[in-house]
Amino acid sequence: MPHVAVNLIYVGWENFATDDLAVVDAACWATRQVYWQIGFDMFGFDAYSIGVTDAQGYSYIDSDSEAQWLTSEWTIPGNAVDVFLVKSYVGPTAGLSPVKGTCNKYETWPSMTGAVVELVGPATNGVMPHEIGHYLGLDHDGDPANLMYRSVDAGGFTSVPLLTFGQSLTIAQHCFTTLP
Repeated sequence: MPHVAVNLIYVGWENFATDDLAVVDAACWATRQVYWQIGFDMFGFDAYSIGVTDAQGYSYIDSDSEAQWLTSEWTIPGNAVDVFLVKSYVGPTAGLSPVKGTCNKYETWPSMTGAVVELVGPATNGVMPHEIGHYLGLDHDGDPANLMYRSVDAGGFTSVPLLTFGQSLTIAQHCFTTLP
Protein backbone atom coordinates (compact mmCIF):
# COMPACT_ATOMS: atom_id res chain seq x y z
CA MET A 1 0.00 0.00 0.00
CA PRO A 2 1.39 3.46 -0.82
CA HIS A 3 2.13 5.44 2.29
CA VAL A 4 3.18 8.81 3.63
CA ALA A 5 4.93 9.38 6.95
CA VAL A 6 3.90 12.26 9.20
CA ASN A 7 5.87 14.05 11.92
CA LEU A 8 3.85 15.79 14.62
CA ILE A 9 5.68 18.77 16.08
CA TYR A 10 4.11 20.28 19.20
CA VAL A 11 5.05 23.96 19.23
CA GLY A 12 5.17 25.34 22.76
CA TRP A 13 4.96 21.88 24.26
CA GLU A 14 4.32 23.16 27.79
CA ASN A 15 1.01 24.67 26.64
CA PHE A 16 -0.52 21.31 25.63
CA ALA A 17 -2.77 19.55 28.13
CA THR A 18 -3.88 15.93 28.24
CA ASP A 19 -7.13 16.88 26.48
CA ASP A 20 -5.10 18.40 23.64
CA LEU A 21 -3.20 15.14 23.17
CA ALA A 22 -6.53 13.33 22.83
CA VAL A 23 -7.57 15.84 20.13
CA VAL A 24 -4.34 15.13 18.24
CA ASP A 25 -4.81 11.34 18.56
CA ALA A 26 -8.34 11.64 17.14
CA ALA A 27 -7.07 13.82 14.27
CA CYS A 28 -4.37 11.26 13.43
CA TRP A 29 -6.99 8.51 13.32
CA ALA A 30 -9.29 10.66 11.16
CA THR A 31 -6.39 11.42 8.81
CA ARG A 32 -5.70 7.72 8.34
CA GLN A 33 -9.38 7.00 7.66
CA VAL A 34 -9.59 9.69 4.99
CA TYR A 35 -6.54 8.49 3.09
CA TRP A 36 -7.31 4.76 3.46
CA GLN A 37 -10.37 5.24 1.25
CA ILE A 38 -8.05 5.91 -1.72
CA GLY A 39 -5.57 3.20 -0.76
CA PHE A 40 -2.96 5.30 1.06
CA ASP A 41 -1.69 4.74 4.56
CA MET A 42 -0.60 7.65 6.71
CA PHE A 43 1.76 6.30 9.30
CA GLY A 44 4.43 7.30 11.73
CA PHE A 45 2.81 10.24 13.44
CA ASP A 46 6.06 10.46 15.35
CA ALA A 47 5.89 13.15 18.02
CA TYR A 48 8.45 15.90 18.53
CA SER A 49 8.31 19.02 20.64
CA ILE A 50 9.57 22.57 20.65
CA GLY A 51 9.50 24.30 24.02
CA VAL A 52 7.92 27.71 24.46
CA THR A 53 11.29 29.45 24.84
CA ASP A 54 12.82 27.69 21.84
CA ALA A 55 9.73 28.43 19.72
CA GLN A 56 10.70 32.14 19.81
CA GLY A 57 7.13 33.42 19.90
CA TYR A 58 5.71 30.94 17.37
CA SER A 59 3.72 29.00 19.99
CA TYR A 60 0.75 31.14 19.02
CA ILE A 61 0.52 32.07 15.35
CA ASP A 62 -0.57 35.67 14.70
CA SER A 63 -0.36 35.64 10.89
CA ASP A 64 0.29 33.46 7.87
CA SER A 65 3.80 34.95 7.75
CA GLU A 66 4.49 33.60 11.24
CA ALA A 67 3.30 30.16 10.15
CA GLN A 68 5.67 30.33 7.18
CA TRP A 69 8.56 31.42 9.40
CA LEU A 70 7.86 28.62 11.86
CA THR A 71 8.18 25.93 9.21
CA SER A 72 11.29 27.49 7.70
CA GLU A 73 13.00 27.67 11.11
CA TRP A 74 12.34 24.07 12.19
CA THR A 75 12.30 20.68 10.52
CA ILE A 76 12.61 16.99 11.27
CA PRO A 77 15.04 15.32 8.82
CA GLY A 78 13.68 12.63 6.53
CA ASN A 79 10.91 12.06 4.02
CA ALA A 80 7.87 12.82 6.15
CA VAL A 81 5.39 15.68 6.18
CA ASP A 82 6.13 17.93 9.16
CA VAL A 83 2.88 19.00 10.84
CA PHE A 84 3.40 21.82 13.32
CA LEU A 85 0.68 21.80 15.99
CA VAL A 86 -0.18 25.09 17.65
CA LYS A 87 -2.71 26.01 20.31
CA SER A 88 -3.81 29.19 18.55
CA TYR A 89 -3.82 30.58 15.02
CA VAL A 90 -5.31 34.09 15.16
CA GLY A 91 -8.20 34.83 12.84
CA PRO A 92 -10.44 32.51 10.83
CA THR A 93 -7.50 30.34 9.67
CA ALA A 94 -7.05 27.01 11.42
CA GLY A 95 -4.17 25.77 9.29
CA LEU A 96 -1.80 26.61 6.49
CA SER A 97 0.23 24.58 4.05
CA PRO A 98 1.64 25.12 0.60
CA VAL A 99 0.08 23.22 -2.29
CA LYS A 100 2.68 20.62 -3.29
CA GLY A 101 5.09 21.28 -0.48
CA THR A 102 8.80 21.11 -1.05
CA CYS A 103 10.87 17.94 -0.84
CA ASN A 104 13.82 19.95 0.47
CA LYS A 105 12.96 20.63 4.09
CA TYR A 106 16.05 22.79 4.45
CA GLU A 107 14.74 25.54 2.18
CA THR A 108 14.52 28.88 3.93
CA TRP A 109 12.05 31.73 4.08
CA PRO A 110 9.77 32.31 2.21
CA SER A 111 9.45 28.57 1.48
CA MET A 112 7.08 26.74 3.76
CA THR A 113 8.53 23.33 4.63
CA GLY A 114 5.60 21.86 6.54
CA ALA A 115 1.98 22.34 7.47
CA VAL A 116 0.71 24.31 10.47
CA VAL A 117 -2.43 23.05 12.22
CA GLU A 118 -4.29 24.75 15.05
CA LEU A 119 -5.97 22.55 17.64
CA VAL A 120 -9.64 23.42 17.26
CA GLY A 121 -11.40 20.56 19.02
CA PRO A 122 -13.24 18.10 16.76
CA ALA A 123 -12.60 20.30 13.70
CA THR A 124 -8.92 19.31 13.97
CA ASN A 125 -10.09 15.99 12.48
CA GLY A 126 -10.69 17.91 9.25
CA VAL A 127 -7.95 20.51 9.44
CA MET A 128 -5.06 18.05 9.80
CA PRO A 129 -5.86 15.81 6.79
CA HIS A 130 -6.83 18.89 4.74
CA GLU A 131 -3.49 20.64 5.33
CA ILE A 132 -1.56 17.39 4.71
CA GLY A 133 -3.53 17.10 1.45
CA HIS A 134 -2.30 20.53 0.41
CA TYR A 135 1.29 19.58 1.19
CA LEU A 136 0.91 16.46 -0.95
CA GLY A 137 -0.25 18.54 -3.92
CA LEU A 138 -4.02 18.89 -3.55
CA ASP A 139 -5.70 22.22 -4.20
CA HIS A 140 -9.17 23.23 -3.02
CA ASP A 141 -12.15 21.35 -4.47
CA GLY A 142 -15.64 22.75 -5.06
CA ASP A 143 -17.47 19.70 -3.65
CA PRO A 144 -18.51 20.28 0.01
CA ALA A 145 -18.21 16.50 0.60
CA ASN A 146 -14.55 16.50 -0.51
CA LEU A 147 -11.71 16.75 2.02
CA MET A 148 -10.25 19.63 0.05
CA TYR A 149 -13.35 21.82 0.18
CA ARG A 150 -12.30 25.37 1.09
CA SER A 151 -13.63 25.32 4.67
CA VAL A 152 -13.84 22.72 7.40
CA ASP A 153 -17.00 22.44 9.49
CA ALA A 154 -16.35 23.69 13.03
CA GLY A 155 -18.08 20.61 14.43
CA GLY A 156 -15.76 18.19 12.65
CA PHE A 157 -16.75 15.41 10.27
CA THR A 158 -20.19 13.85 10.32
CA SER A 159 -18.87 11.30 7.79
CA VAL A 160 -15.51 10.56 6.21
CA PRO A 161 -14.90 13.25 3.56
CA LEU A 162 -14.27 12.09 0.03
CA LEU A 163 -11.09 12.01 -1.97
CA THR A 164 -11.17 11.17 -5.68
CA PHE A 165 -9.13 8.85 -7.87
CA GLY A 166 -7.60 11.93 -9.53
CA GLN A 167 -6.54 13.25 -6.14
CA SER A 168 -4.92 9.89 -5.35
CA LEU A 169 -2.85 10.18 -8.55
CA THR A 170 -1.65 13.63 -7.46
CA ILE A 171 -0.66 12.34 -4.00
CA ALA A 172 1.17 9.39 -5.57
CA GLN A 173 3.45 11.83 -7.41
CA HIS A 174 4.68 13.66 -4.30
CA CYS A 175 8.25 12.89 -3.27
CA PHE A 176 7.20 11.97 0.30
CA THR A 177 4.89 9.23 -1.00
CA THR A 178 6.41 5.76 -0.86
CA LEU A 179 4.95 3.41 -3.44
CA PRO A 180 5.00 -0.38 -2.96
